[in-house]
Amino acid sequence: MIGDEGAAAAVLVPVIGAGGSGLARLLAGGRHVRLLVAGNPPPGVAMPPAEGFERFVQVVWPGQVGPIVADALRLPFYEAVFDRALVTTPLPRLAAKASLREIWRVLAPAGLAVFVVKARRPWQGTGWSRKGLEAVLGEAMFEVLDWQVAAVPDRWHLVLVGKRDGLRPAMIGRVDAVESLVGAT
Repeated sequence: MIGDEGAAAAVLVPVIGAGGSGLARLLAGGRHVRLLVAGNPPPGVAMPPAEGFERFVQVVWPGQVGPIVADALRLPFYEAVFDRALVTTPLPRLAAKASLREIWRVLAPAGLAVFVVKARRPWQGTGWSRKGLEAVLGEAMFEVLDWQVAAVPDRWHLVLVGKRDGLRPAMIGRVDAVESLVGAT
């Protein structure tokens, strides 16, 4: 059996090489990690192994083939249920912000996501430019952590993002113990 880091690297090797990229963190798996895969990966991007996660759910949009067909604007999940997301479905221009906000909604605080989005070349009319994609990700409250462009065989943006939600980690332990460290007032 391949270890967690090895499994992530094996999945992403066709896309980003065997380096220690930040993108490999998303698919590292783990006993308490819940992964949402939205869409069918493009050619050259392998699906992560389902057994490496506590929960593994794949959804596709209407018109695609997959285990769960869902509306991109109304995913059938509670809020903050997934720790990570791999989004490989096409990102429509007209509903991009709303689709991204729905992914944001189902991600847990401090959640990570990788977006695999068709890159636009200057002479092509389809796909996303880096500037346009950065803008819509920012509007949807995602913070870009890593960005790569890969050819698998077409050009794709591989963007690792974190959920920007303004939340701080919750206090764990007794409050009086913290007060003794800070000093009584």
